[in-house]
Amino acid sequence: MKKEPIIVNIPELEDILEKYLDSSNKLNYAIKISGYPGIGKSAIVKQVAQKKNFHFIDTRLAFKENIDLGGYPIPSHELKQMIYYRPKFIPPEIVPENYKGIVWFLDESNRAHPTVIQTLFQIITEKKCGDHSLPEKTAIILAGNLGEEDNTTITEFDDSALDGRLAIFYLKPDVENWLIWANNNNIHSSIIQYISLFPDKLWDKENINPNPRGWHQVSNAITKSYGLSSEDELFNYFKENPKSSIVSLISSLVGVICCNDFIMQITCARELTTQEIINGNPEKLEKMIKEEISSEDILWAISGAFSYLKEKNIIKKGAFSEEDLIELSNILKFIGYARSDISLSFFYLLIKSCGIFTLSIEAIKTISDETMKMYLINRFGTFLDDE
Repeated sequence: MKKEPIIVNIPELEDILEKYLDSSNKLNYAIKISGYPGIGKSAIVKQVAQKKNFHFIDTRLAFKENIDLGGYPIPSHELKQMIYYRPKFIPPEIVPENYKGIVWFLDESNRAHPTVIQTLFQIITEKKCGDHSLPEKTAIILAGNLGEEDNTTITEFDDSALDGRLAIFYLKPDVENWLIWANNNNIHSSIIQYISLFPDKLWDKENINPNPRGWHQVSNAITKSYGLSSEDELFNYFKENPKSSIVSLISSLVGVICCNDFIMQITCARELTTQEIINGNPEKLEKMIKEEISSEDILWAISGAFSYLKEKNIIKKGAFSEEDLIELSNILKFIGYARSDISLSFFYLLIKSCGIFTLSIEAIKTISDETMKMYLINRFGTFLDDE
């Protein structure tokens, strides 16, 4: 039987990798990371290597053959035998100066030729690649995709002996940790804002787009190719260049639907935003009560709030903190005071789909305004009783 990978998030994987690099010369196993394409496997490994001051070498095994790893044979007339020159892409004989070690990242390991996969056994167990020894302080990290589950072609290879020398992890992206990573890696602020409000737009595992890598690429395109470093610059650029080539570029990286939605969120100023609902903006709540905000903008903003809640509940597994309950109460305020021409049943169904319906009363109790608190309890009481 194949070894089942253990699900980890980004911080857990980073911690595992850091500990692995610290002691890799004393361990008798390597690490393998599996997951969907574009979720940041290689970026995380490279970042940890840089943090630990390890020389990072990225090798794509899908493009290698067994002879590539061992080196091409060259006849030695003096020795009267074939010798194998060391391939340039494998780690050098000694750790480069000013580095503490080497990370050899073997990506697309499960798309490699079976003979190459056999060589992995020697690399992991002996720290050798053919006749070439690797430095003692070499950390071997493999990565691969999922095959049928993510529509990638993989090499069917079942070797329990190799699996037994691997700690295998399944990296599952989540919005909360991706946003922390994005803030620490200079992802464009407009993208961070967009994913914060619409977390379901980070990753669609049923399709190629969107995915975290795609948004990283969009950020690079905006800042490096078009030189638009701020949200204001991006807003003005879209206003002045509505048919710019950047639209086609973003579409190619995260898909047409996400591209159009992303641009609309930037260029179409709305009377009410998801963030204002989550923060419980009192001025906007008052304007909504006075029917000074359009139905379309109310629906749009609250729909974004539900996406935010749904993702948060998946991450927190229902264990909401006091701060989370306050955010929920803010959302319930806008739902409870929505105009009569907006179907409340639509919002109730969405809340139930988020899996946090039973937390509603607890959230409402955090409201200090007694009149508002009683109003919302009475407004939602029938639905809560039905549960």
